[in-house]
Amino acid sequence: MIGIGNPLRGDDGVGALLAERVGGRCVHQLTPELAAELAPLQRVLFIDAWLVPGQADDAPPSRPRLDPIAPEVAGDGSGTSHHLDPAQLLAITAALYGRAPSAALLRVPAYGFAHGSTLSAPLLASLPAARDLLQQWLESPAAAA
Repeated sequence: MIGIGNPLRGDDGVGALLAERVGGRCVHQLTPELAAELAPLQRVLFIDAWLVPGQADDAPPSRPRLDPIAPEVAGDGSGTSHHLDPAQLLAITAALYGRAPSAALLRVPAYGFAHGSTLSAPLLASLPAARDLLQQWLESPAAAA
């Protein structure tokens, strides 16, 4: 399990918060060096803050999402050597090691990225649902594989 984000940038730290509670790893961003750690795994969960596009300030909070991820190489040059999305990291893992784990991304809606470790009220309201999805992933039958 890999929590992505900066705990000193408000809601961006939610990935680290959730991953640390279950013994996962926390990183500020995904880099190619993580491929060596992913290669021997059967499955991995990435946890990240999700800036909901078009989310109005007065709209009800969005719910966290748990989505499967397949390895893919970005053809638009959006990936760089020091900042990848989970699908790009999985593709690098498969290319270097001949395999990649099955993967999912837990996206937690984020609303504030100011300096500091305080989480926004809407994100705090969505944490129980995020924890439920995390627990669901941990308890899924594939966890035994």
